[in-house]
Amino acid sequence: MHERGALQESPNSVCLGSLTMSWVVGVDIGGTKTVAGLVSNTGEVLNSIFVPTPTHDADAIVATVVECINTVGETHKPHAIGIGVAGLIDVTGRNVAFAPHLAFVDFPLAQRIEEQTQVPCVIENDATATAWAEYRVGSGHGVHSLLAVTVGTGLGGGVVVNDTLMRGAHGTAGEVGHIPWVLDGVLCACGARGCLEQYASGSALTRHAREFVASGHLDAQPLLAACDGDIDQLTGNLVTQLALAGDHACMALIADIGTTLGAGLSAMVAVVDPALVVVGGGVSAAGELLLQPARIALEQRLIGGAHRPVPPVVKAQCGELAAMVGAGLLAHESVI
Repeated sequence: MHERGALQESPNSVCLGSLTMSWVVGVDIGGTKTVAGLVSNTGEVLNSIFVPTPTHDADAIVATVVECINTVGETHKPHAIGIGVAGLIDVTGRNVAFAPHLAFVDFPLAQRIEEQTQVPCVIENDATATAWAEYRVGSGHGVHSLLAVTVGTGLGGGVVVNDTLMRGAHGTAGEVGHIPWVLDGVLCACGARGCLEQYASGSALTRHAREFVASGHLDAQPLLAACDGDIDQLTGNLVTQLALAGDHACMALIADIGTTLGAGLSAMVAVVDPALVVVGGGVSAAGELLLQPARIALEQRLIGGAHRPVPPVVKAQCGELAAMVGAGLLAHESVI
């Protein structure tokens, strides 16, 4: 039986002077795209690639991941594979129990990947992997406790407390995106209504932008033009690009997401008391347009905010590769 943290070692390392460099493949399976690359034991990345995720077909996802692994592993044969997944991972670190944005339910992902690659594999929640990457080699390096959130298609969370990755009793800790936020609110991909994810994520940004354009407001004309008049082609990424270019309506849309995010973070910060909050995921590309409203809302909503340290809110240093890097580092650490 495989247990979390018990991969068998296969020799594949390169000696550079006194430094021994070894490589694994890190993969991040997101609700929109899949990212893969070679990750060294010090967090360096080689050969990273991005491909669309075939979200509605589990077998197609496996085939996509295997193709990515084979592609990035051509130059250095990996001795392990680490995969971050936007979903609940069971306590063994082998199976995806449930993934709202992917076609995984009680799915033996690690086994399927191992069968097709003959390389040992571990899997981890993508936000938990992001937290570990930022703790080890990113914005949280040198910090002992942090909260990381991934603002992408959905909203995920990962927690490091006193230098230890917090997975919880069943491996599912950190699901900030599914904090109940609005009673009988927007239907979430998880099946519940009113989850925070539906108000502070890339999906929420896309929905808000489409509603804004559909309203016919004059300030929505640049957005309408950018999607060639087809609202269905309007994405959160497009909103972010226009906001960074100075479009005030798009800046306001992102600020609204940031404000809601910060208010939601106040609940998590009150529970785990991190020294730092790290924000990653695709929407974090908006930078301060997202982060500053989040900081303000966090300080306003955090219990005792005027009488206690409020953790800084910073952008993930590992950027869009954070979950991939974290999964890779966890694979390195799992080799025995």
